[in-house]
Amino acid sequence: MLDRVQHSGEVRLPGRLHHGPHAERQARGLRGRRRPRPRRLALRGLQALAAAAVLLIAVAGPAAAHSLLLESTPAAGATLAAGPPELMLRFNNRIEKPLSRVRLLDGRGGAQPVALRADAAPADRLTGPLPPLGPGRWRVEWQVLSTDGHVVSGRFDFNIAR
Repeated sequence: MLDRVQHSGEVRLPGRLHHGPHAERQARGLRGRRRPRPRRLALRGLQALAAAAVLLIAVAGPAAAHSLLLESTPAAGATLAAGPPELMLRFNNRIEKPLSRVRLLDGRGGAQPVALRADAAPADRLTGPLPPLGPGRWRVEWQVLSTDGHVVSGRFDFNIAR
């Protein structure tokens, strides 16, 4: 059957295996990939660096929005001669005061009431009067709702000298 097929005198193999002006370029695909040129390597490196920077910013952005306690009265770890009349907590950004809580615990874990003022202080502070406190170690435990919607909590101790 093949002897009846008519063809021109020249027989070419299909695809990349023929000889001609493009044979060298086509044969490169058979030899495997060439090493990337320095310019292409530099471009790929810049692309990878840009992608890493975008990822870092995307991950770090929301974490930076959480409320952090910057300052307190009484200060964390302080030793006072007498009990403080008021508690003040200052954060790095606004907090939702109506949804925030503060507990004051004595050395045995007994809770003392702290009535927070909702509108007396700036939006980044919680303040409230303290009852008379006796000597010993006291712990302040706080929980606030950041304006980004995340609940953040913490604690610190202070001492009143005997």
